[in-house]
Amino acid sequence: SYLSYDGTAVEPDDGSVLYRESHYVAMQGDRVLERLVLYRCADGTPFARKRVADSPRLPWLPEFEMTDARLGYVEGARASDAAVQVYVREPGEQDTEREALEEVPQDLVGDAGFDRFVQDNWQKLLAGETVHFHFLVPSRLDYLGFKVRHIGREQIGDTPVEVFRLALGGLLGLIVSGIDVAYEADSRVLMRFEGLSNVRDPEGDNYVARIDFPLSARRVEASPEALEAARSVPLASACAM
Repeated sequence: SYLSYDGTAVEPDDGSVLYRESHYVAMQGDRVLERLVLYRCADGTPFARKRVADSPRLPWLPEFEMTDARLGYVEGARASDAAVQVYVREPGEQDTEREALEEVPQDLVGDAGFDRFVQDNWQKLLAGETVHFHFLVPSRLDYLGFKVRHIGREQIGDTPVEVFRLALGGLLGLIVSGIDVAYEADSRVLMRFEGLSNVRDPEGDNYVARIDFPLSARRVEASPEALEAARSVPLASACAM
């Protein structure tokens, strides 16, 4: 089966639209086989694309690659039995830096794998446990210690949501503000993300954004056409101002 859904990233203070996200997902039962994300300018023009697929190695570390045509930025990870390969090409650079991580912790989480990590630890988190894990940071070609905890039940409109806070473990966590994610309490569908985004602004710095994924913007697709179209649509090198 196939589904798609949309998100809108806004400036937390004034609500102005920073960019939009369109997600296209191929499912087998409850399992995600492939996820493709188009990142769009405020007017809907796509400027970046990310493909995510299950990795053969770790449950919460999918293989992924994101390409941002505005900046020439590329980041991603691939997994084999021997190592996890993480890579990044910074804005304005010609060369892609690569690192093979041979010592890989079993609790290594990457990209969209965080969603599955939350689902797998849902009951622990609701019971009040702080769950520690390692999170892959491609721009550093490494992983860092993180923690996540439940901070309460809230409402988005009329919808009850469970809110979890993701933060760096250790002393760094005191300096860097966390990321809050809100999931619909019953279906456990992600409805809101608040904090440091994986998308960069035209200067190359990561946006701080609130991204809303309204339930009304979720669609069951009759065929893979939307996913296939997203795979090949040209990416713009700049957003209209």
